[in-house]
Amino acid sequence: MRATLRPVAALVLLAGPGLEAAEPRAIDAGYSRQTAWATGDVALDRLQDFLRPTLEANRKEMAGRTGAVKAFGAGAAYPQVWLRDSATVMPLARYHYPAAYLTSWLEEHLANQGADGGLDDWIAAGPPSAFVRDAPRSREVFRAGSAVLTADKNTVEADQESSAVLGACQAFRVTGDRAWLRKPIGGVPLLERADRALGFLLSKRFDGGLGLVASGFSADWGDVAPIHPDQRAIYLDERTPRVAGLYTNAMLAEAARCLGELHAAMDDAAGARRWRDTAAAVAAAVDRHLWQQARGFYRMHAPLGATGLPDDSGVFATGGNAVALLSGIGDEGRARRIIAAAVSRRKRYGVSTIAGTLLPPYRAGLFAHPAMREPWSYQNGGQWDWFGARLVLAAFERGHSALARRWLGELARKAERNGGLHEWHTRDGQGRGSPTYAGSAGVLAAAAIEGLFGVSLSAEELSLTVRLGGEPGRIHLYQPATDTFVAYRYEPSETALVLSYDSNHKRPGRVALAVPRGRRVVGVTLDGKAVPFQAKAAGRDRFLTVETVWGPHRLEAMVEATPTAGPSR
Repeated sequence: MRATLRPVAALVLLAGPGLEAAEPRAIDAGYSRQTAWATGDVALDRLQDFLRPTLEANRKEMAGRTGAVKAFGAGAAYPQVWLRDSATVMPLARYHYPAAYLTSWLEEHLANQGADGGLDDWIAAGPPSAFVRDAPRSREVFRAGSAVLTADKNTVEADQESSAVLGACQAFRVTGDRAWLRKPIGGVPLLERADRALGFLLSKRFDGGLGLVASGFSADWGDVAPIHPDQRAIYLDERTPRVAGLYTNAMLAEAARCLGELHAAMDDAAGARRWRDTAAAVAAAVDRHLWQQARGFYRMHAPLGATGLPDDSGVFATGGNAVALLSGIGDEGRARRIIAAAVSRRKRYGVSTIAGTLLPPYRAGLFAHPAMREPWSYQNGGQWDWFGARLVLAAFERGHSALARRWLGELARKAERNGGLHEWHTRDGQGRGSPTYAGSAGVLAAAAIEGLFGVSLSAEELSLTVRLGGEPGRIHLYQPATDTFVAYRYEPSETALVLSYDSNHKRPGRVALAVPRGRRVVGVTLDGKAVPFQAKAAGRDRFLTVETVWGPHRLEAMVEATPTAGPSR
């Protein structure tokens, strides 16, 4: 049996009507080391009180090949530090923990990189004997005195290397530290190790006929193949059916694009162009081989040879489609159809939130492993906020803010009912698996901070895309790695949209306000003076945007009702 932890208790909040009654705490207007938000939606505001406690329940420190390693485990049932999970928690960890928690775990993973560029799924403190029941191929990768590290790789999946690169991109986005990209890891610069990681996928896991990475057949983003009834199911062997999967290749496209940005930051134009071209080629191959015009979403798998498994092209895979949208795959028309398919399939199959992962799931018995044998369980159709919240973020970014706000509220209320952030949920929303699941915390934080509040913060830029529309809200973020804060208070009315904002970011930026439906902007002032603005659109959303330098400012947009057309004749 896997070990479990009790859920961390949520802070008790005042409930009641209006913004003030729902606030979890006073939110500062200027510089402070505070990260908090308030919207007036009690469940959404209470959600944040599960976030840092979930990370803290998974916080780990260990000695490794690179020295002191600071990291987060995946959940109560997982003592390891996983690549995919660690990259996923960074949108939250960056606002609560210093830089070592963003970088040291990745450096340790890269220090254990294979000669072919491949990376393990996880590392963990302790001997292999502590892990062999669930990971039979576990092996010792480091020993110094009493310190021992073990590692393993679930080879059915092929997202490990992409996850590492995405982790590096996020860490660099926070710090802007070019010296870190040059840092020798076992004598090899970190950026070169990132190149080798994606090079491994292109040389060892690539199907040249499709132009896509191949992996074992699994449930969307999962790492369990259907053949074996035990832990052999996580490893590729001669019996494992091969596919080119949507999730795996969307991850690769995003990682290659990010790697191109890292090379550009190092003034390596050739390297930047090479990886951007790779990203574009993979994205084009996904569109060519996996898009289904008749169904309006990307299929989960393109089979490679005879799999002996049923055709699953009619299954809507939430995770893969969400990651595709976040990676920039699919134009506005395809994004609109994917979001519509998610709405339709959820209603059709009666799932309590948008986080149902396979709609419909695979039939009972298709997977021999007991965790996957029944439909609507674990990766075979269970609800996973780890991917549902990514679809929420994608909906925000693709211009469907009203729908995304509703979905986010439903996920928050589910967390409130379950008393924490579970690994997965049943069809009707009952929590299962680890009760403090770090991946859920990371993506839910991203959906709120980057999606609803629209904060895009890096060392090079800060922009605010306020998607609150007709509802008030405020937020204060603090990033320990760079001592940077961002804060704003948004107050809409029938006649004006008012944003009071502040930051100590040193570079100029941009502020965009979503204009509520039925309203149009008739004038904009910044600190009481009229300023020019641009009107922009994304999906169903309409924005006004202004350029700004950071510091305390008050932006006010005067709005009026949109004139209605007269009667037709």
